[in-house]
Amino acid sequence: MADMTPGVPSALSPLVRRIVGPNPGPMTGPGTNTYLVGIDEVAVIDPGVDDAKHVESIVGASMRERIRWVLLTHMHPDHFPATERLVAATGAEVLAGSKREPGLKVDRVVGEGDVVDGTEFRLEVLATPGHAPDHLGFLLEEERLLFTGDTVLQGTTSVIHPPRGDLAVYLSTLERLRKLRLSRIAPGHGDVIEDPRGAITEYIDHRALRERELLDALKGGPRTIKALVKVIYPDISEPLREVAGWQTHATLLKLRAEGKVAGRDSRSAWSLA
Repeated sequence: MADMTPGVPSALSPLVRRIVGPNPGPMTGPGTNTYLVGIDEVAVIDPGVDDAKHVESIVGASMRERIRWVLLTHMHPDHFPATERLVAATGAEVLAGSKREPGLKVDRVVGEGDVVDGTEFRLEVLATPGHAPDHLGFLLEEERLLFTGDTVLQGTTSVIHPPRGDLAVYLSTLERLRKLRLSRIAPGHGDVIEDPRGAITEYIDHRALRERELLDALKGGPRTIKALVKVIYPDISEPLREVAGWQTHATLLKLRAEGKVAGRDSRSAWSLA
């Protein structure tokens, strides 16, 4: 296991280094991973939270003039806010899946099939919606290493928070990623995943289990999401109870689209259709 100490550059391969951000917590694990791809020319994937020392670590590990690109997997606040500070220090070009974040200057919107060509590497852009509608993955072709942002994580599952999170779309993304020839996954949080197909299969199986649990819980009659969370997540800690509610809501919306359950919104009671 490579070093997960915040602020310390850790080599994952000849082309890839990781710096863990200073934001550990229940939702972020050890912290948000920032990846540096390349040596002569560098692409920074997800600069993370806006912390001066973290940005200094990124610049110090790469040399200021070598940072050419900042690539954003998505616009959640633990992944992108350091972008402005990093660009000010390096003049790097910002690439993302959309320009929806107010105040963030995105130089180029990229999507499925676009590429970033460095001196020693090529990163292929993959559209990976579900966790967020404009979520991107980046495939390092030389190593078949996939940077997944929050689509696949190590040690936990990805949060799907409606309405911008869509579970049906997310599962389609997972099925697509499972078919790729990958050597490893570099997630947005946690350590490198050495068995990509196995990890993705576990994700898919976990979501299928949650669906079965929800349908079983509704056999006893209509329940609110709050009541369902108590049944399905009996031992969850209080800080994560709201997150479990988001996950439950996302699953119910998918089941409703399939005609299996009926319900209006996050505050209403849900029942079998």
